[in-house]
This record gives sequence, structure tokens and C-alpha cells, in this order.
Amino acid sequence: MKKRIVSLLLALVMAVSLLPVSAFAVDVDTPQDDAPVAETQTVPAAEQQNDENTTPDTPAEEPQQQDAESAGGEDQSEEPAAEPKIYVTSNIWDKNVEVVTTPSSVKGGETGEFTYGKRALTIGVANPITIGTATCKVRAVVVNGVEYYSTGSNHNLAAGAVDGFSKGVSIASGLGSIRFAFGGVLSKDVQVKFVYDNVPANPDETATFSPVVTSSNATHGSVTAAFSANEDNSSIWTVTATPKDEWYKLDYVADEAGNQFASRDGKTAQITVTAADQKFTAYFTAAVAPMYDETNADSVTVNVTISNDGIPLMGKDGTILANLDVTVPYFDLDDYGLGKYYRYGTEFGWGSYNNDTVIERPTALHAYIYIIERYYMGLPASQCGKGTSGILDYKKATDVLYMDGGLAYNSNRTPALNPTGSATSLYMKQFWGHDENLMYFRNHEYPLMGKGWGSTCDYILLSDGDRLDVGLFTNWDFYKDGGFNQFSQDAYTVMAGETLTATTFKAGTSAGLDGESPALEPISGLKAAVYDANWNKIGDMDGDGAYSYTFTKAGTYYIMATDAGAKTTAAHYAPATAKVTVAGEPEKNADEYYQIKNAADMYWFQQYVNEQGHYDAKAKLAADIDISGLDWQGLGENINHYSVGNSVLGYQGDKMFSGEIDGQGHTLTVSFTGSPLVNLLTGTVKNLTIKGKSEAGAAFVRYLLYQGRIEDCVNYASVSGKIAMGQMTEAGATAAFAGVAAVGGSYGRVTGIVRCVNYGDVQSDYDHVAGILGQIANSVANAVEIKSCKNYGIVTSKAFSSKVSGMVNSSMGLSKGIDLADCENHGAISAVNGGTAAGIMADMGSAQQTISRCLNTGSIFGFTAGGIVGYCSGGAVTLIESCYNTGSISGGTAGGIVGTGIGELTNCYNTGDVTGNLAGGIAGNQVLWQYPNTHNYDVGKVSNCYTTGKVTGSTGATIGAAVGKLHTGGGGQNTYRDFQVYALEGTCAQLVGQKSENAKDVTAFKTAAELKSDAMLTTLGDGFKADGANINNGYPVLVWQVSEPCTKHTPGEIVKVSIQNANCTTGGRHYDVVYCTVCLKELSRTIVTDEPLGHDWDSATGKCKRCGITCDHKWTNGKCDTCGYACQHVGGDAVKEKEVPATCTKDGSHDEVVYCTICKAEVSRKTVTDKALGHKEQPAVKENVKAPTCTADGSHDEVVYCTICKSEVSRTNVVDKATGHKWDDGVVTTQPTTGKEGVKTFTCTVCKETKTETIDKLGEDQKDQSAANEAINLINGIGTVTKNSKDKIDAARKAYDGLTEEQKKLVPDSVLKTLTDAEAAYAKLTKPGTKPGKPSTSTDTKKDDGKTVKSGQTGDAGIVLYAAMGLLSLTGGALVLGKKKKQD
Repeated sequence: MKKRIVSLLLALVMAVSLLPVSAFAVDVDTPQDDAPVAETQTVPAAEQQNDENTTPDTPAEEPQQQDAESAGGEDQSEEPAAEPKIYVTSNIWDKNVEVVTTPSSVKGGETGEFTYGKRALTIGVANPITIGTATCKVRAVVVNGVEYYSTGSNHNLAAGAVDGFSKGVSIASGLGSIRFAFGGVLSKDVQVKFVYDNVPANPDETATFSPVVTSSNATHGSVTAAFSANEDNSSIWTVTATPKDEWYKLDYVADEAGNQFASRDGKTAQITVTAADQKFTAYFTAAVAPMYDETNADSVTVNVTISNDGIPLMGKDGTILANLDVTVPYFDLDDYGLGKYYRYGTEFGWGSYNNDTVIERPTALHAYIYIIERYYMGLPASQCGKGTSGILDYKKATDVLYMDGGLAYNSNRTPALNPTGSATSLYMKQFWGHDENLMYFRNHEYPLMGKGWGSTCDYILLSDGDRLDVGLFTNWDFYKDGGFNQFSQDAYTVMAGETLTATTFKAGTSAGLDGESPALEPISGLKAAVYDANWNKIGDMDGDGAYSYTFTKAGTYYIMATDAGAKTTAAHYAPATAKVTVAGEPEKNADEYYQIKNAADMYWFQQYVNEQGHYDAKAKLAADIDISGLDWQGLGENINHYSVGNSVLGYQGDKMFSGEIDGQGHTLTVSFTGSPLVNLLTGTVKNLTIKGKSEAGAAFVRYLLYQGRIEDCVNYASVSGKIAMGQMTEAGATAAFAGVAAVGGSYGRVTGIVRCVNYGDVQSDYDHVAGILGQIANSVANAVEIKSCKNYGIVTSKAFSSKVSGMVNSSMGLSKGIDLADCENHGAISAVNGGTAAGIMADMGSAQQTISRCLNTGSIFGFTAGGIVGYCSGGAVTLIESCYNTGSISGGTAGGIVGTGIGELTNCYNTGDVTGNLAGGIAGNQVLWQYPNTHNYDVGKVSNCYTTGKVTGSTGATIGAAVGKLHTGGGGQNTYRDFQVYALEGTCAQLVGQKSENAKDVTAFKTAAELKSDAMLTTLGDGFKADGANINNGYPVLVWQVSEPCTKHTPGEIVKVSIQNANCTTGGRHYDVVYCTVCLKELSRTIVTDEPLGHDWDSATGKCKRCGITCDHKWTNGKCDTCGYACQHVGGDAVKEKEVPATCTKDGSHDEVVYCTICKAEVSRKTVTDKALGHKEQPAVKENVKAPTCTADGSHDEVVYCTICKSEVSRTNVVDKATGHKWDDGVVTTQPTTGKEGVKTFTCTVCKETKTETIDKLGEDQKDQSAANEAINLINGIGTVTKNSKDKIDAARKAYDGLTEEQKKLVPDSVLKTLTDAEAAYAKLTKPGTKPGKPSTSTDTKKDDGKTVKSGQTGDAGIVLYAAMGLLSLTGGALVLGKKKKQD
């Protein structure tokens, strides 16, 4: 095999592509010295410090013990003598435009100077701003010369990641502003610059320096530059690119020193010019995704159909070459002398080769070689792809058969395969013993190499699951109006007894001018039929365009729709084929559980429950099953909202799934869109893992009802979409396990979710989002339990005023609440656009609710944010006990345990940092109301709690080490409860930020040593114990925590921790972190790249809702395919179309058409008439020539045609006289004997007419000759040998054997051979188990079974048998180069 050397260009491209991208994003810090080891993800706020020996890319070391003095004390709280300053500027030159709004106003061209007095500062900037007609948005923040990005989402940077800051920095985008917030200690002065996009040039300013900007590749696009503004010792210029077409976009602009200036919109980039005529180079990248996988692969499995004139062919071994899965190995094309067709790498996964590294992955050419060897030449699989078959010299005349065994064509020594042309322009001169009149599609599309640039088979890299359709045609004009048919799906699944309806479409054989494959169009008039798994036809399908058939038995079937002119020269479309799986009833065990073994069984079970009404059915999975290809509808009635009233949820109670699904530890791979696994659950789902994705608002259950239970389940699927809540369509819930729980009445068991773990990200645009359960419905009469559940997924809501949590969201209308215990959240929780966020429960409703033994390590961000609970609703009868938080908490009102609290809180601690406008280590805002309840009238009581996390806020914020604000509010009595919290010295300047006069504040600062002392354990009570395992840096831990040293770490599942959020066009990054499941110590941390989100287009404006850029429109009929925007047409010059040339006798016409210069859609069309031309005669020619025969006259027409239109002007008939017979010398056809005359036959050499003459009888002296002649006549009378020839052969043999030796000498050898050949042929015909060989004569006759055999010919019977058995066609891939037409 020839090997290629990797080019330096590819190495450079790869190196550039791997350069890191700095951006603002949620990040994870390793624990600070006094923080627990289990600290994970962050949110937009100050972050915990990294251990000095720990980097984000390596596992954290064991934290070092901090002594009491370094952990707190007055020395640590003193401000430095010379506080560093923060200087804020922007690239806005207009001095009338306010840029910075808080903490004080800074306008364009000004520098704001801020003091960092409280070790926390938030800078608010206007976004967007308007200068003249230009709208300018913040695209980046530059801190001490390093650029960080903002694209409208919230971002965080880890502690120490930003030059000058000891703690984390966050950037949060809201309505009309961006907040830049940071905390910790400044090590030096900091320069912060806000950089806006689309800033117009200052009309009163000229450029200090001008650049020279060129394109790195003129074939990708060109660039221009325009001056924007001068800054310090530089000039800012905007580079605008004009890509070659919509397949390219601007990537970045670089100067000669290697500094890169990225393009945010693919069209423009702002560059900083520091010298006159400084040189810059603009680099383009792809605007479309790669078309082919350019990684190596030893083999691929593809689905192949090869047809001739619209009907699939049969392979030499009898294999039907339709919908056939074939595993194609990679092999060296040079072994076949085809090394010039090696597939090399491209720059973008499409386009021309740009390096000399051979991609060792099968191409369509590999597939065609392999399939021809396997099914046309008939080689075993082990001999295919070896380069030893002689395929390029294989010219054996071969009968190619249709799938029904009928003859499609004979190759007549046409080569099996004859590729010609150059690389990427391969022309298939012959394929499958057929000429070049063929075409091929990949995945139902015309294969492309670039925009408007068809690819040939040597370029097409294959992947598992690809479909190759090859159509051979007799009709050389098939490509003009023909192509490939297909069904709406490649595979269907139905139940036995169900009617399948499949729609057919067609696609043409060339790419459009826009570079896209031909659009699909509905097609009717086809012949559709159903076949069994072996392609035996079992029936026709009903309909036209949409074809139906009712399947009565389970099994595998195929459907096929063929051209009405199939098998004739009128055929011009390849057939449509699809696989149909008909599900039958699965096995049932002794306990009445159906044994679900595959996707067909799952489909059957769904239909059995929903369509046949067996809502109490039970099933057990017997294997891991992929149902991502099923049209899953969910078990139970599929309702789109609930409405609590007389009828719970507004649906019929008998349509809820009350049965059971037991996964038995197996995994379902899903791709849910409309419904999750179960719509309405009153039964049980247990022991099941789900992977894949769900866009149905939940992966497991839509509505959890009555006694519904989810137990011991795991979710890895990403979840989005919503579960509707009530009839308000804008309200919705999203969660991994259940969207909404609604429980009414009294039932035998508690509704709940227990021992379940979520690893999937849950992201929603709706307002109730959680890792486990989205929402508890109003007016629920019975409690719901959530126990021993864990969330590791990132949970995010973009809705305003949302509720977001790791576990569950409650409702204020509950009559009974949630029993929530032993749950953990490790995922980042974020209410992006304001709302309530918490690690465990976002909102504890007004019902009696208890949260016990729960923990949070994830970062929390929201308008109201808490590590355990975000908000306790007014009058709530709630209890939070024995819980702790180590995650960083940030928001408006933020607390380590609860954001805003009204209920009782006891035996809890916090080690996570907290930042906000109203913030505290335990609670941001604690209301000491007093209502009678089961907790001894202690609704607002906070007792036995401590906190070590730092508390920060912006200037003017109300913050305290223990609580931001103690509020006495209203209530039933005037005696307010105690607030007992102990805080680590140095975590904040004050214990309580603000309190009412009558609030009982029992708080105190403690040193680290005091907090770790036995005396503190006594003070805190029996809810705590000593940190024997040092899992909390020596601070007290709760009695239920593991406190013994971890002797052997047990790695848990990977937890995602954000570093940089992905945006529309730029990918993000996150850490994959693994913790010990016993002691929660971080064991490993790996950076992973995330794909870009893609644009969210607004069809009314043509702009992205997420980032605001304008779409690069791809128009179809005046409407953008990408964003849906309708073009405002601008007409261009008229062009001619639909030209009908004028003839000699008829007028012609053409359309004058005006197209839009923007979207290319038709604006107007006018038909114009062109006058007739008149005839011009040419010399007469002969036609209809009927040659004269021996006995009859002939004739011909003398015809005159027009040289212009070729039509007939005149015609004259001329008679040609008969020629008469020309007889040959004649042959004796019947030998004379003494008793009978002979016959001599004469034949006309022209017309083959015969005449006979009588030969006299032999005389009595010629008896020997007479006897010999009688035998000769019997032998010649045998004729074609059949099973009925015995009597004739026996008679001839008897006559010959009866001759004397002298008489036998009178029988010619050729006549005697006729006899022996006939005897041999008859013996072979009648030999048991032997099929007839090649006929022994050239005369046809019929066998008993109606087939024709021949006799009288000589030849190799083995070759004949070999040809008769195989002869076939089909498979793999031929080229699609219809009518000498190369795909280009």
C-alpha cells in the first residue's frame, strides 16, 4: 500500500484549530483551604480559591490544614493601606452616550476610576447602545489586555483566572445591561475595557495608522477594511469579508506577530493597528458542516440497492440486491492499480484536497469494487477486496438477472468495472457489465463535493448506516426527468394487524445552482408491493402516492415502489425500498410480565397498552434496546396539559398507565420528541437506565399521579422541551424523571421518586426546571416523597421568573407537601434570566414540608438563590434540617442554605462562597414570623448552624457572614424566634447585614480553631460530630456524614462542570470531574470541548434571537430556508427562459423573466412570440427501402427534407423489379433405397426458398447401400433430443446395429456421431438429480417443464451450468454518471 506523508499545511491547520479560546463561562474551582474537598461547579459570582498546588486540569490534592490565625481574625479583615484602583473604559467615542451606568456614570471617551473598598464591585454597562443609526452590542470585556467574551449569556471565570483578581469574575446579561462582578483581593490596578461591535467611525477623527489587509485564500473570499476609531497608540479598523459564497465565512484576521482578531458574525472582525501599513491576513472557514467523516475506519456497513430499469437485480449467488446491508472493508486501491483514486484530506470536510495524507476509510469506489467481486463475479467474501480478482480485466459474457430471475441484460463481454478519468473526476465507463448510463445517490441525495459541485465515487467517504442507491438505465434520457424514488422513511415499525401507509417521493439526478441536492417531490403512479424477508412478493399495496397495506403477522418485511415503465426502455426512476418490522406479541413469563427483547417488542407493548387499552400491562426488559428510531407516543393517554378539578388533571382515570416497567438494569436508548417513556403514571417504572435525548420535557414520565413510583432508575439523556402546566400554554415544567406530580385522594402507597440519579443536562425555556421532578401541582391532597436521589446534570432555565433546582420545585397551593430526604445535587443550577434557583428545592410551598439530610456542591445562580432552598413561600410550615452546602451561591438574594427563609432551619452548615445584593452565609433574607405548626411554633427559628463561606456583594449591598437581613414581618404573635448562627471570622465585615429591632440575633464570629473545637460540638448539639476523616477541613460535620478516613476511593460517575458556555457559533468547554462516592474527594478533572449551540432565528427579522446577528440567507421561493425570513424583492435584468424555438411552419416563444437580485426568486414573467422561419429543402434521400425479392417487386421512397426543421417536404414512391431465384447445387435430404425413391433439395441462395427433385430407387444390385441409407434416414430423423426421443434413438440404433460390417462402412462418420451424441444427451436428460446441460443441437424444443433446451451444439457444459447458476448483477455501487454525464 502506498503511504502518504502528512503535509505541513495540515499540521498547521490542526495546530491552529486546537488553540484555546478564552471566554466567560461557569467554571469550577478546586476547594480553598477551608472548604470541603467536594466543591464542584460555579455560577456567575465570586468563586472559591484554588488550592495553590491545584490546577483545573489535575485532581485536587488533599487540602492543607489552616491555622486559626490565617483563617480569620482582625488582621485578615483590615483593608490594605493603598487600595488598587479599577479603571474602566470602552471603545465608544460619542461623549453623549452613557456606557457605564453603575456604580457611577461613565460616558463614551471617558475613563471611570473606581475604588474596590468592600472587596466586591459590580460594574453595570448599557447594552445595547445606539450611535446614530448604529446599534452597538458588547462583544467582549478586556481585562489587563486579555480579552474575554460575552454573547448574551451568563459567564464565570474561576478564581485566579483573571489577571489582578484573587477571586472569580462573573458577567451576567440582563435586559438592557451587562453586569461585570468580581470579589476577593486586588493584587494591582486593573484596566477593564468594554468592547462594542458595530461602532461607527468618528466623523471628526482620522486614522493614526492604516492596515494592509489581504485574504489568505482568494478562492474563499475577499476583504475590505474601514476605519472605526483611534485608541491610545493604535487605530481600530473593521474588516468586512465577502465570502465566495454562503459555504464560507470569515474566521479571524491575524497580524504578522500571530495576534488573532476573531469574527463573531462570520462577516466582520475588528483589528487593532499599531503601525503604518501593518500587514494583516484574513482567514476564512466553512459555514457549512463537514459532509464526510475524514477519520480512518477499517470497515463500514452500508445499505445497498442496485437496479436496472427500475427493478433491483439478483447477485450471482441469488442474493437480492435491494435494501441489502453490506460490510465493506478498507483496502489499498493501489492493489488494483487504482492508486490515483486515493482519498485525501480536505480543509473543511468538503472541497478540494489540501494534503497528501491518505484517508484509510472505505469510499463508494471501495464499495463498488467489493460488491462487484462479491455479487457479479461470485467470489466468496474472503477473496473480495484483496486486489487479486482481476476485476478490471473481467469481461466474461454474463446474464444479469432481475430479482425475479428474469433476464435484465447480457453483458456481451462488457467489462465488469472500468473506472476512467482523474481523481475526484472519476468516470465510470462500464459498471456491472453495463455501459455508463447510470447514476448513484448517497443517503437519498445527489452526492456533493462542494457548492454546485458533484462528487464521484472515489471522493465519497462512507459511514456506518449510509445508503447507496445505484440505478442502471437503458433510456439514455433518464437523467432529464428521472432519478431516484424513496419512501418517507427507510424503516417502519408497525404492530401485527396494523395498516402501514407509506408516501413516495422522487429526487432528480443533479445538484441545484445553490449547491444543494435536488429537492424531494411527491410522486404517484408507482407500482407498490410487499415482500417477505427473502424478497418473495406477498401482495400489492393500495393507493397512489400514499400506499397502504395491513400486516397480519409479525416478522420482517420489505416494501418497494417501482416506476410504471420498469423493465422497459421507458423506465427512468430507480425503485423506492424500505424495511418494515411488524411487532408481534412478546413472550410472557409466569408472573405475567412481557419479556421485551428488542425495539419491535417495545413498539408492540406501546400499542398493546395505548391502542388496546391494557393500561395495567407489565413488562421486563431482557436486553439493552435502542428505540430511537421508533415513533414513540408514551404509555397512557397523551394529554398536553393538566387541569385540577373534579376530574384530576382533566383526563379519564382509566387511561393512566397503572402497570409496571422493570428495566432489570438494562438501558433504553431514546430520541423522544412528543412524549417521554410514560405519559400518565400511576404504576411503577424501576431499575431502568435511559440514554440519548428527550425533547418531550422529561425522559421518564410526563405526569406522576396517585400511587405512581419511579424507583432505582438512572438518566443520561439530555432533556429539553416542556410538560404543560394547566391551560396556560406559556407555563411548563422540564425535568429528567417527571415533569409534574399531581396527587389527589387517598391511596395505598405514596407517590414518589426514590434512589434515582440524573446525569443528563436539563435545559429549558420554561419556568419550572429540575434535575428530578419539575413541579408539584396545586391542590395536591397527598404528600410526594423524593428520597435518596442525586443530580449531576447542569440544570438551566432561560425563562423569566423561573424556578430551577437540582431536585424538585414545589407549588404554593399544596395541602400536603414533599418528604424530601437524603438527596444530593452536584450539578450547576442557573436561572439565567432571573428567578429562583437552589440545589435541592427552588420553592418550598405553603404545605407542611420537610427537607432532611440533603447536600449541595453545585454552583447556584438566580435572582433568589440558595444552596438547599431558594425561597420559602409566605406562611410556609416547613423544616430544613441536617443539610449542608459547599457550592458557590450568587444572585440578588443569596444564602448558603436558603435564599429567602420563613420556615425553621436547624443543624445545617455552609462552606460555599455567597455573593449578592442581599446575601448571607446561611440565609440571604430570614423572616422570623411565627405561626402554629408541627414544629412547636418555630416557623422562623434558625438554630445550631454555622458557616465558613465568604460573603460578598456590590457597593451598597446588604450582606452578613450569617444573614443578609433578619426581618420580623407580620404573623400571628409578637414573640419572634431566635437566629443562632456561628460564622468564621473574616468571611464578612459583619455578622448580620440588617435586622429588625425585635429580632433575636444569637450570632457570633468564631475563629477556625473555635469552630473546630469540642466546645463548638457541644454548642451545636447532637446533630453534629467531629470531622474524623477531614472531609470538611476539620470543621464539624453532620452525624449522617461519612467521617472515617476513606481508605480506598470509589470513583463515581463523571460530573460536568462548566468553564465556558457555548454560544451560537463558538463551542464551550467544561470539566468532566470524578468524585469519590464515599468521601466526595475530587479524583480527576478533564477539560472537554462542547459544540456551538447554533442560531435561534427570528423569522420576522431574520436575526438570531440569541446573539442578534443577521442570517446569511439561503433562499427558496423568496423565503430563507435557514431563518424563515421573507425577502423584500429587488428586481434585476430580464432573462430568457422556457424558449420554444420557432420552426419553419410554427411560431416559437420564450418567457422574459425578472428575478430578485437578493433571493433569486421570480418577480415577474412575460411570454413573447417568435415568428415561423419557413422551409429550406435539401437533396432527396431514400427511405422505406423494400428490397425486391426473387419473386416480388420491391420499392423505395425518394424524400426531400427541410434543412432547418428536418420535416418532410415531399415524398415519391419508386418500384424496384423482382430478381428471380438463384438455386444452389442441391443436397440429398432423403437417401434412396431399393424400395423407396430419394429426395434432393435445392435452396435459393437469396431468399432460402427450396424445391425438390426425386432420386430414382436403387437397383437390386445396390442392397447394401439401400440398407445403409435406411439406417442413415432413421438417424437423421432423431432431431432434437428430449425425454420422448427414446423410440427414435432405439430405432436408429437397432437399424445401425443390424447392418453388416460392409454396410456400416457405407454410413458416414458424421452420421454415426449424430447417433452417439443423441444417446449421450438422452442419458444425461434422464439421469436422476441432474439438470440438463447445454442442448446438443441448435434447434429449440420445449421440455416437460416448459423451458427450452437445445441439442446439436458442442461446448463446455460446465461453463454453461456455471453461467446459468449465477449470472447476476447487483450490489454495491455503480456510478451515477448518466448519459456520459459526469457528476460535477
